[in-house]
Amino acid sequence: MKVIYRNHSLSNKHISEILSHEDFSAPNSVLPEMKKVLYPEAEIFASVNHWAETERFMQKNIISETIRQMEAADGYITDQVFEDHHHHLDLKFISELSKQIGSKHFIIGSTFSKVPAFLQSRLLDELVEYDVSGIMYDVRELDMDDHSALQPLARLKIHSKKRIVIIPHVRDEDQLKTLVNRVPFDVACVDQF
Repeated sequence: MKVIYRNHSLSNKHISEILSHEDFSAPNSVLPEMKKVLYPEAEIFASVNHWAETERFMQKNIISETIRQMEAADGYITDQVFEDHHHHLDLKFISELSKQIGSKHFIIGSTFSKVPAFLQSRLLDELVEYDVSGIMYDVRELDMDDHSALQPLARLKIHSKKRIVIIPHVRDEDQLKTLVNRVPFDVACVDQF
């Protein structure tokens, strides 16, 4: 299993990392390039969320410019593609991001877990059409012994049929071990804050 560690530190060395602040906002823009210089073999992902900006037009421009500034990253993660309280996707913006990101990884952040369970499969299908490579799913606050709480995640994994990677977002290594004993995954994200 591939584990991606999420942090905001230059000194942490992992084979695969997500650089972000604790609230999943964009990291310091120099970190991806500096990480690549220090650890050229590492796979570096960067969050491009900008929670402070509330005006949608400006938010989109900031995200696009952040991607340009962090060209050393191997992939980009954003949660800011949803509309109408996580009931719909901004498909035009997703299309623009997909073109800009090109062959690098394009991952939807862990707020995907806020999408109502009955809509998750449909939105996953729409994301596949725009070459999104992964969807993160926040399980940090779930009880790993509550099978009904894990059911939407398990259903999403089954529906993905390896067309897109489902990446559970866990709080620590212990929670990851418990989760994969219940539902196996190929990739997971572990916080290191």
